[in-house]
Amino acid sequence: MVAITPGRCGLYETTRELVTGLFRLGVDSRMVDPTKDKNKLHPSGDNDRCAPISDMDWAVKSDVIVNHSGYDNTPVEKTSQPVIHIAHGRPRSSFLSEVQGSTPIYSYWYNKGKDPRWSAIVTFWPQHKPYLEMMMPGKSVHVVQASVDLDAWSPEGPSGYKFNGKRGRVNLVCTDSFRDDIDPFVPLHAAALFARKVGGVKIHVYAKSPKLMKGWLPLLKRIQDDGNLGEVHGWVGGLANVYRAADALLTPQEIDTRSVREAMACGCPVVRLPNLDNWEDKIFAGLTANRKGVRLEAEARFNPIQTAAQFKKVLEWIPLRNGPLQ
Repeated sequence: MVAITPGRCGLYETTRELVTGLFRLGVDSRMVDPTKDKNKLHPSGDNDRCAPISDMDWAVKSDVIVNHSGYDNTPVEKTSQPVIHIAHGRPRSSFLSEVQGSTPIYSYWYNKGKDPRWSAIVTFWPQHKPYLEMMMPGKSVHVVQASVDLDAWSPEGPSGYKFNGKRGRVNLVCTDSFRDDIDPFVPLHAAALFARKVGGVKIHVYAKSPKLMKGWLPLLKRIQDDGNLGEVHGWVGGLANVYRAADALLTPQEIDTRSVREAMACGCPVVRLPNLDNWEDKIFAGLTANRKGVRLEAEARFNPIQTAAQFKKVLEWIPLRNGPLQ
């Protein structure tokens, strides 16, 4: 159960990769969109890049519901299949979403934690497992590796992107979403300090319209006044071209987010800057990293078939917990 939004949502792209991988392993896995009637991005046809799409009639007859986007107010709400819930978001981000009056994810976890249909929880990051276990006691929390489409995100392809006429001798990019729990605040400061020391550096930001966000404008103007600001853009497609042309991705993330996985798959080195400790050494290390080695690491750690194989073990565990699937 997932809102089908091709190219517009990391949650969806990860789901599509999982479904494709399961299908290749012989599991009849299909995507069903609980928001189809109001989802303008839902594609026509019965698949998206080899991931099968089906309707709600198929979902209610399936053996297991894999919950990504929710299924409230759909026929699946009244069925009895076991549910595997995939917790895509970071727990603190989910918590702050509810604190600030947006999506009440923690309330959802609390209530569904009492639902006997919920048979397993899956996360892509072992750091998040304790939080999920705390909120949903008695539920088995499983960790599977995160994935990325290694064909779509690849070193093979256009690599001469000009950054809208603002290309530098060295190009550092920030592409992480601006979230309540974490944002590019630290990487931008580190990049700005680095650019002051090393000539020809340009800093490029692709995020949630940072030009319009309070507080970010003076930070970007400071970098611009130094002569080191490159392209600044909101949501944009074609980031594979950016990663192939960039010298490094700078990120505050310690986990492998979509940005990290996609950049590495394109051979772009990733510099993790959760704080300013040793920032200069870290950036230099990123700029001298072997791009072929970065790609090989992505192939080893983010292969969708490996992710699907790990998830298949969770599917096989469900009958052992609940008895034979009906």
